[in-house]
Amino acid sequence: MNEIPSANRQIARATGTIMFAILFGQLAGLARGIIVARIFGASAELDAFLTSNRVSETLFLLVAGGALSSAFIPAFTSLLVKKENRNAWRLASSIANLILLGISLLGLLAAWFAPQIVRYALAPGFSSDPYLFKLTVSLLRVQLISVLFFGIGGLIIGILNSHQIFFIPALTPAAYQVGIIFGAVFLTPYMGIHGLAWGVVIGAFLYLALQVPVLIRLFAKERQKPGFTSFYHFSMGLANKDVREVIFLMAPRLLGVAVVQLNFWVNTWLASRMTEGSVTGIYYGFSLMLMAQAIIAQSAAMAVMPTFSAQHALGQKDEMRASLAASLRGVIFLAVPASVGLMLLRQPLVALLYQRGEFDERSVQ
Repeated sequence: MNEIPSANRQIARATGTIMFAILFGQLAGLARGIIVARIFGASAELDAFLTSNRVSETLFLLVAGGALSSAFIPAFTSLLVKKENRNAWRLASSIANLILLGISLLGLLAAWFAPQIVRYALAPGFSSDPYLFKLTVSLLRVQLISVLFFGIGGLIIGILNSHQIFFIPALTPAAYQVGIIFGAVFLTPYMGIHGLAWGVVIGAFLYLALQVPVLIRLFAKERQKPGFTSFYHFSMGLANKDVREVIFLMAPRLLGVAVVQLNFWVNTWLASRMTEGSVTGIYYGFSLMLMAQAIIAQSAAMAVMPTFSAQHALGQKDEMRASLAASLRGVIFLAVPASVGLMLLRQPLVALLYQRGEFDERSVQ
């Protein structure tokens, strides 16, 4: 039982580290939102950009984002704590190959059927405006490039978190926001709203590139361990029980992510039929809500997952229950006042943050 306080302290330290990094990322996202709102306001062009961004974001989350990491980390960590490093890296290699194949196929299909996706599934209200419809399709196709970078970057986050490396992976959202800010400031004067779309691609590249030096250092340490063979194997590994376990674990999480994304798609679908700027208004409202969620709940979830996985693999059920209870208490302690504050200060907060430039009082409402 003396391991329980140690595990809880480890979770608390990791949560604090991740919370700081995520806070930095959220501040970068806030800066991005302010800059973009100042330039475009709640305009039809920004509606088109935010609508098109929904497709690449959904593909990332379904294939290589939250669904994969929540399934990959337990299986990968279990192999590491059992000292089965060779099998662990075979698993990571197979999952990387599956991600590249899956995202490439889905991305190509989404690009090919982009007009149908926008017309029937995402924003039917845009069909009445040929310019807005074509703009949304064009922006969607550009942003699909980002999914490849996000896919591999998401897997690397799982690998690093399994090795209790949290800070740099938690900074990746900030790197993504920096790319969009670069697009807004330096590309939109020449490319218009397409500058934002290419900013998304640049941000996705930075999301991946930020982690590469840390991964290389991890590889160097792994090479020194006895029994090391190779990090990469050109195989899908579908016959590998560990790969099948990850796919099996993904199923319920995949359903959860799909339901959340369906909610966003429905909101966008409905907003596309409303007045100009409705998609933008919904986006900024959700962004403020999700900011608090990311800082509090997401940081805790990222921190506890590797510890839970290790405790489960070692059969430490009492320690796992204690760690879960401590984590939930911390999340509730921070989340309740944050929720109340957002409800009470919703209008002055939106006005304070975004009401400038092209984002006028009507946009705030």
